[in-house]
Amino acid sequence: MRDTTGVHPGRRSFLRSVGAGAAAIGASGFLSGAGAAQEDAEDDEPAGYLSIVYDDSPAEDYEMYQVHREYDAPGCTAACPGLMDSSESWLTTEQLQEMHEFGWEVMSHTVDHRALGEVPIEADIAEGDDRIYAQTNNQGRFEGDPIVVIGEDGEAEGTVAGNGEDDTGLYIELEEPIGESFAADGAVVRYTDEFTEEILADSRTQLEEMVGEGQVTGFIYPYERDDGFVGEVISDYYDAAPRRDGAGGLNSEHDPDPHELSRRYMETDHMDEADIEQFLDNVANEPDYGILAGHSQYETMPPERLEFVLEEAQRRDIEVVTIQEALDVFGVVDAPEEAEEGEEADDDPGDENGGDGAGDDDSEGLIARILSFFRSLFD
Repeated sequence: MRDTTGVHPGRRSFLRSVGAGAAAIGASGFLSGAGAAQEDAEDDEPAGYLSIVYDDSPAEDYEMYQVHREYDAPGCTAACPGLMDSSESWLTTEQLQEMHEFGWEVMSHTVDHRALGEVPIEADIAEGDDRIYAQTNNQGRFEGDPIVVIGEDGEAEGTVAGNGEDDTGLYIELEEPIGESFAADGAVVRYTDEFTEEILADSRTQLEEMVGEGQVTGFIYPYERDDGFVGEVISDYYDAAPRRDGAGGLNSEHDPDPHELSRRYMETDHMDEADIEQFLDNVANEPDYGILAGHSQYETMPPERLEFVLEEAQRRDIEVVTIQEALDVFGVVDAPEEAEEGEEADDDPGDENGGDGAGDDDSEGLIARILSFFRSLFD
C-alpha cells in the first residue's frame, strides 16, 4: 500500500536528530519532551534501510521520481551535468532541483559519462601504432582527451583522435603514433592522472551549482570502471562511491566503508521478483543495508518494477533513504546540512562579549528548528 501521508524525507531525518540535540545541550521542559518523543521513535526503528540509485540522469528519472513521491520515498540520481539540458532525452536543471528539494540525493557520474577506470589492452602495441585495441573503446569518444597506456615495463601518453572498430576489434585512435611498444598481457589504458582528477572535481562543481554547495557527496563510476588510479583518489573528492561487486548490493550496517559500498542492478534482466523478495528479506532480517540501482531509460526498468520494489520494502518495514541519510544514520558520514532559503554565513562566530557563544546559539537554533518543524506539519 502506498504511503499517502506526504511526510517529507528530510523531516524524518530531522526527527531522528531532535532527541540527540536536546540531550547535548541539557535542555528541559519542552526540549526534554521532544527528547522523550525521540526515544519513543527510536523504539520503532525500521527493519532495515534501502537506497535506490538511478544512473546517467535521463529524462525517465523524473518519471521514477513521481513514483517515489507516491510512496514518500527518496531516491538518488547519479547525474551527468554535461548531458543534462542537452536534449529532451535528459533531465533538466529545473527537474533535478525539484527532485533535490523533495529529498532526492544528487550524485556525480562524471560530466559526460566518461569511463575513469582502467581498460585492458586486447592486442600488442608496437612503437609507431596510432590505434590502441582495448576491451572497450569508450575512452575514445571525445577528441582531445589525454590517455595513458600502462604496461609492465613503462607507460606512454597519447591524445584521443576518435574511436571505432575493425577486423581486429574495438580501438581508440590517437592523434600521434605512440612512442613505445606494449605487450597486451597485463597492459591497460586509462585517462591521465591529471585529467581523471579534473573530471572528478568538475562534475561535482557543476552539479553543486544546480543544487547547492556541499550537497553532492557521492559518486557512481560510469560503466562500473573503478580500478586503478581513480579508485585510489576517489576519497579525496567524494564521501561515498558505491560499486557493483560480489556482495550483491548487501552491506553491513556496522561501520561500512562508504567507498566500498555494494550495489545491485534491479532491472528485469538482472533480478526477477523472487530475487527482489529474497534481497529485501536479507535487508530486513540480517539486518543489512541494501543498495539497488537501475537505468530508468531501459525497457528493463519500467515503473512497475520500481513499484514492486517499494511495495515489498514497505511491507517489510524497510525505510527507503538516500545514501547520505544511511551513512548519517550509521554514524559514518554526516549528511550535508539543508541550505535554508535566505540563510547567510555568520562572519563572527563569537558573542558580543568576546565569548564563543556556541551554547546559546545552538540552543536557540534547535528550539527554532523544532518549532518550525511542528508548524510545518500543519501547513
